[in-house]
Parts: sequence; C-alpha cells; structure tokens
Amino acid sequence: MFHPLSKFKNFYQHLDIHNRELLRGASTAFVIKVLAAGLAFLFNIVLARLLGAEGAGLYFLAFTVMTIAATLGRVGMDNTMIRFVAANVVVQNWIAVKGVYSKVLWFAFISSSVLAVLIFILAPWLANSAFSEPELMQPLRWMVLAIVPFALLTLHAQALMGLKSIRDAILVLSVYVPLLSLLGCAFLIPLWGVNGAVWAYIIAAITTLLIGVWRWQRATTPHLQKVVGHFETKTLLESSMPLFWVAVFTLVINQSSILMLGLWEGSEAVGIFSVAIRTATLISFVLIAVNSIAAPKFAASYKQNDMLALEQIAINSAKLTTLIAMPALLLCLFVPDLIMQIFGEQFVKGAFVLSILAVGEFINVASGSVGYLLMMTGNERLYRNTLIVCAILNLILNLLLIPYAGIIGAAIATAVTLALQNLIAVVLVWNKLGIMTLPIPVKVRIK
Repeated sequence: MFHPLSKFKNFYQHLDIHNRELLRGASTAFVIKVLAAGLAFLFNIVLARLLGAEGAGLYFLAFTVMTIAATLGRVGMDNTMIRFVAANVVVQNWIAVKGVYSKVLWFAFISSSVLAVLIFILAPWLANSAFSEPELMQPLRWMVLAIVPFALLTLHAQALMGLKSIRDAILVLSVYVPLLSLLGCAFLIPLWGVNGAVWAYIIAAITTLLIGVWRWQRATTPHLQKVVGHFETKTLLESSMPLFWVAVFTLVINQSSILMLGLWEGSEAVGIFSVAIRTATLISFVLIAVNSIAAPKFAASYKQNDMLALEQIAINSAKLTTLIAMPALLLCLFVPDLIMQIFGEQFVKGAFVLSILAVGEFINVASGSVGYLLMMTGNERLYRNTLIVCAILNLILNLLLIPYAGIIGAAIATAVTLALQNLIAVVLVWNKLGIMTLPIPVKVRIK
C-alpha cells in the first residue's frame, strides 16, 4: 500500500542538512507568505473599492514616492545587512554582528531623514507641476512620515533573516504592515478618504518597526549584551555602495512605469496599473519566501567555501518556486478579467495588463534566486551592471510605449525588463559560479 507520509519521511531523511533546512524554512516561509499575500490582496481590494481608481491612484503615487525615498535612504544596506550578519553569525563573531547592525541603522536613519525633509519641501511642486494632481499634495506630505519607519523596519527584517529567524523576518517585512494597514483603512478611509489610507499606513509602519526592534533584541541579547560592536566602515561601504546602485536601478525598473503613467495618463491609470502589478506580484511571492531562507544560506555557504551546498540550494529552490508559481500564472492568463473585477468594474480594463505582467513575474520566479546569488557571493557589481542596462531599457520602453499605448505600454515595458533582468543574471550566475538555475538540461559545473 502507498503511504504518502512514509514516502515523504524517507525522502526527507535522505536530504542533506542544507536541503533539509531549505525545505523546513521554505515551508514556514511559504505559509507566512501565503498569509502575507492574502492580506496584501485583501488590502488592495479594500483600497480599490473604498477609494475607486482615481483615489487609489493618488494613494499609490504617494506610496511610490515614499518607497523610492525609503529605498534610497537604506543606501544599499539591506542586502549588506543579510550578508554580513549571516556570514558572521555562522562563525560566532558577535562583535562584527553588533557592529554591522549599529552602523547600518545609523547610516539609514540619517539618510532617510534627510530625504523625508526634502520630499516634504518638494511636495507642492511634485503634486502641482510634476503630476498635475493638486489633490496629491496632502497625502504626499503625510506619507513622508512613513519614510524613516519603512526604511528601518526593512533593515530589521533583513537582520532577522541574517540570524535565520525566518518567521520573524517575514512577519516584519510582509505581514504586520498590510494587516495593520487593512484594519486602519477600514476605519479611516470612510472618514478621511485618501488621507485616511495614508494615516493607516504610517501607523502600521511605526508599529511594525517597534515589533522588529523587539524581535531583534530578544533574539540577540544573550550574545550582544556585553559586546562592544565593531565592523570596518570601509568593508561595509565596499559592499553597500554597489548594492545602493542595485537598489537605485531596481527602483527605476519597478517604479518608473507608475511615475510615468502619473505624468502622462493621470491617477486613474496609476490606480488600475498599480492594482494589476500588485496582483501579478503574487506569482513571485513564493520566490520572496524562498529568498528569505536561501539568501543567508548563500552567504554562509560562500563564506565557508562550500560550493556544492551553494549549488544544491540554488537549483532546488528554483525548482520549488517554479512549481508553486505555475497555478497563479495560469489564473492570470486565462481568467484575468474575473480577477480584476474583484477590485471593482473600473479595474476590469486592466485585465490584459495583468496577463502581460504575470508572464514577466513568472520568468522572474523560474530564474531562481539569481540576484541574491550574485549579491551574496561578492558579485554585486555584476548585478549592478545588469540593472543599469535594464533600467535604461525600461526608461526607453516606457518613453516609447506609454504615450501611445497607456497602461498596456507600461505593462509591456515592465514585463520585458523584468524578464531580461533575470535572464541576464541567470547567464552571469552560470558564468561566474557554474550554476544553472533555470529548469533546463544543462550539466552543472561548479567553479
């Protein structure tokens, strides 16, 4: 008789320690990311139905500006935090762990605060001149208050990933903010509209930051309580500066379509496109979940020169994410109108946009954790150069396509750029590390 449970136990027992940890961590991360994806999806539905396409567009424009500022404010330190925390925890170097944590937070706090003040000052010009949306000024000025908390909560999530506290990291990064924002929006939007949605996000970001600080202190106090942290600033900046440019060009790729739609098509187009792209991103939530386990293991394996473990983690995680993402892709391809109708009748016109974006997201998933593989193995500059090329391509495509095809043009520009970015990274990983992450019959050659 066939016993699935005994079959799985036998399979699990034959896995090595790295793949066991990947499977355990991926299972935990997957469950939490399913919850996070569900909350984000529900938040988008509530936002779209309560504010409509135009109101949602104003919110997402303010949110996009805030996201850009918070990302720049982290000065590339988020992936640096994972890399150096994970690499030093594995060798029990707690002096370095505390030094990395303290310096990263200090850099990020100063830079994100400066950017918050700058955007507050520029808000009238952005609203009236850049986007021609006078109603945007108030939400944008309020959203400034979320820049520092959002930057710092992201860094705490990355630090927890470095400790392999995967559950806490994903809760901080992906669950608490949409959950608290959802609760806040249900009460505040009916009373104050777009401003209410922004206030809900600010409260959620500050609360989540406090939770992240608490979880970090709880996890590290036994090791760091009597330790004086030290880490070379030069080493930190040598890693973070290439990653800062990675973040800048990733922002161009991810956010330029929304900003250009705001410039040329108005807030309604921004609202429809933003809902579509956030729905398509659900395809890649499993990749984010697996990355949270794989990234620190990449850093630790590379630090220990265990290239066989690095290869096994990379290939197995790519297979896992591709398999899990397939059903979501099929839904977005075959019933996109039904999915978009959930957000309201105004959003159905974004059905084809959803299908286009879903293809780009699936190629992202099928490529595996190639970006993290490059960043965690000292190849940050190669990844940065890839993103420079793709960011320029994205801007050109947006400039050419949006004036003539609107949100369809923005979707094509985004999907093509995302696919190309990951396929180039696949080739770089194959060339530098000898690992082929795509599910194609190529013999692995570990360097």
